Amino acid sequence: MNQTTINSTIPITSEFDCQPEPYLLVERMVLGVFFGVIISVVSFFFNSFLFIMFASNKQHRKTPNLFMLLLSFYDIFISITYIALMSLRIIILWTYNFTLHTLWSYYMVPMLTISHVGITSSVFLICFASIERYCITVNNFLVPHLHKYRPLIALTAVLFGVISKGSYLFEIEVKIDEDCPGQLKYFYVSMSDWFKAHPEFNSLFRFWFRNIFTILAPFFTLLLVNFLLLNKLREQHRKSAKVSEEDDKQTLKQKKARIRAATRSIVIIVCTYLFSNALSVVITLWENINYGSLVYHDRFYTLSVDLISLLTVLASALRLPIYALCQPLLRTEMKATLGKLCNFSESPEKKKALLDSLQLPTTQLITNLDGDSPSISSKVEFV
Repeated sequence: MNQTTINSTIPITSEFDCQPEPYLLVERMVLGVFFGVIISVVSFFFNSFLFIMFASNKQHRKTPNLFMLLLSFYDIFISITYIALMSLRIIILWTYNFTLHTLWSYYMVPMLTISHVGITSSVFLICFASIERYCITVNNFLVPHLHKYRPLIALTAVLFGVISKGSYLFEIEVKIDEDCPGQLKYFYVSMSDWFKAHPEFNSLFRFWFRNIFTILAPFFTLLLVNFLLLNKLREQHRKSAKVSEEDDKQTLKQKKARIRAATRSIVIIVCTYLFSNALSVVITLWENINYGSLVYHDRFYTLSVDLISLLTVLASALRLPIYALCQPLLRTEMKATLGKLCNFSESPEKKKALLDSLQLPTTQLITNLDGDSPSISSKVEFV
């Protein structure tokens, strides 16, 4: 979850009545429970399927699909934590169930920390995957180095998540109000005493480091990289149209197919990314520029926080359809994996032909270097 969650969705206060105010509860039930649970369940199964597919084929670990493998792994946790943290919290407010609230209070802090680490790691996995895709497309001299050190780059993305968000485990804590036994506000979430005692560090770390490093910088980096990549693809498309008729027609056809597939992937994924994260960027900037005016529009603020969460899970759920739509090779492998999971029988000849086709991609890359993954430019930002 991003910083907005701590500010709004999970109330942080120490002076309150024993029963929370049911503010916009119907609207939040529709967003966070009805739509949220459905989308999260779909995302869980879709990304579990993707993880099984990528993990069961060692070839993917040697290509940019390594980023997709790790991304699907984190998307599984995003789906789970959305229901456990966001949806269940709204259900608790709706039902006033103290038992559920007690359970939620015990696991909230560690699950919130794990969720944030995974989300931020996913953001940097997406950034690194997109940068590598651009280098491959323009035949940059860095491509061999990116290929050689891809596992280390992926590990760096994970470490960025741990460094920037792992401190959530110490930043917030669940406290007890002895004046409200048996009530929902008997347990309440608060900033840790150390962070309260060092407001200057809180401001520097949470905004100048965390918000810029994990929200703003990745957003605009991905926007720039994919803009450059899309322009390069258009340039290659124009050049391919001028190829003389003496060139190999089959080669030209494959080039055009690769360009169309990559372009479709980028356009759809970037649109999904921008759609799911633009509001998060706006709220983040608004919080730190003029928080008072944002609180004044409390209805918009509250619903925006819940909508940001929902859009992020939606982006995770859309990843499989995007891969299937834009990447014929992955679509073929998805069918084979689904058949294997459902115990569909195939002849040995068909299985051998499928394995042969998966070893050497023919229509996925602008160059034949380094595998078959598309430019992964959707963003996982918030649970």
